[in-house]
Amino acid sequence: MVLKLIKKEFYEFKKTGKLIAIIITFLLFSIMSPITAKVMPELIKSISSEITIIVPPPTWKDAFLQFFKNLNQMVFLIVVLLFIGSVAEEKNRKTAGLIVSKGVDRKKWILAKFFFQISLVFILTLIAFFLCYYYSVILFPDTNFEIPLQSCILFFIYMTFIVSLTIFSSSLGNNIIQAGGIFIVIFIILGILNMFPSIKNYNPIYLSSLENQWITTGIKWSSALKTTISSIILSILLVSIGVYLFNSQELE
Repeated sequence: MVLKLIKKEFYEFKKTGKLIAIIITFLLFSIMSPITAKVMPELIKSISSEITIIVPPPTWKDAFLQFFKNLNQMVFLIVVLLFIGSVAEEKNRKTAGLIVSKGVDRKKWILAKFFFQISLVFILTLIAFFLCYYYSVILFPDTNFEIPLQSCILFFIYMTFIVSLTIFSSSLGNNIIQAGGIFIVIFIILGILNMFPSIKNYNPIYLSSLENQWITTGIKWSSALKTTISSIILSILLVSIGVYLFNSQELE
């Protein structure tokens, strides 16, 4: 049943054009990142011929710092915008009630949405990484493979939490505006909590900072262990609560 529902999610995502949008977003920034890192020093120098600007030569680290910056900004934004209404909008359009009335299990319906979304993000993240690595090797032959790959693992764990949060917010909200508001409020709270050193190591948002730290200083799983474990636990809790909330709601 879950597999059939996942296929349904795929075809609906494809039909609405969302699939093309998210694929283009991932691929565009994966290719642009190493190119931007390569040409940016020259662009900065050309800003003014009257001012001498000393810019260090770019390296593969600059390419992947740009890559993760794009992932955590533009790609993050697109993912949230595309996924935030996955449950709420179906409730708003009354299609959720219609699907449930046909005997579809509510829990499996929510889980199918989660597994489809997280699988899509995983596949596109992996493709984006290898594209970025490929172009980085062309522009920077000494490009390291292991460090950015493990930073990419952190990004995927972080996005697992983000997708879980969209599922929770969408299950709680009755339309995309409510779901978006719930997501923004929780994300702002997590951003504020991230400023406290005693809490930061357990905050999923901290993973986005660790991605860049690993690129510049090297891999240190000990610094990410608490954050990784807490992110996975919170992801499971958010999806579970989302399922519970959806089960307790009356659908028209």
